Amino acid sequence: MYALSAQDKNDENKIRKINKIRKMKESKGSFFNNYLGGDVFSKKTVIQQLPFVLYVVFLLMLYITNTYIAEDVNREVLTKTKLLEDRHVEYVYNKSEITRMTKQSELAKILKNKGIKESVEPLKKITVKK
Repeated sequence: MYALSAQDKNDENKIRKINKIRKMKESKGSFFNNYLGGDVFSKKTVIQQLPFVLYVVFLLMLYITNTYIAEDVNREVLTKTKLLEDRHVEYVYNKSEITRMTKQSELAKILKNKGIKESVEPLKKITVKK
């Protein structure tokens, strides 16, 4: 067989390294050329991956829609919370007014103007015999 000397092996390794570098430079250039030229979309592997890409796009659309709906619901909840707080304040105010107006002293003042006097006699129990 043919035996290579150390110098020949060293030269062969240098040639391989140079070829690798050339291929890397060509592949970088062809990568950008393929994308810019549109060649990458006509390849068989891309066409095979098209259903998955469409599925991912569909999921992204669902995600975006869900986000908008969640924001709308959140806005509505905040609006209802503010309305509830307003109604609670109104309820507390009206309850305090009713409590104030139904006190015995307030009723006596209101009825005194209408000519009805407060009774000073204690209440009597009425019993019926059968």
